[in-house]
Amino acid sequence: MSAHHPGAPTPPQIPPSRTAARAPLNAPQIAGIAVFPLLGAWLALAGMAVRDVLTLLAGCGAIGAATIAAAGGGRRLLTALATAAVREAAGTDTGSK
Repeated sequence: MSAHHPGAPTPPQIPPSRTAARAPLNAPQIAGIAVFPLLGAWLALAGMAVRDVLTLLAGCGAIGAATIAAAGGGRRLLTALATAAVREAAGTDTGSK
């Protein structure tokens, strides 16, 4: 029975969608996005080789992505990142298409 219409049947409960709309970016995410290019430019101007800057920032980004995936319960993403990191460290080629 519906509370608003006493004679009407209650509609079936529909489970929430797994593809619900995501929340907009918050301040820490925006700050992280803004800091990476600034840090890279500062390190390059300080004399660090661009290749080293990109390697350092890629490592930092991977750690950040893994942390967010672990905190958000993204086991599949975390497994994919870990697998890619291990394969890269081992120097194996997966023969991707």
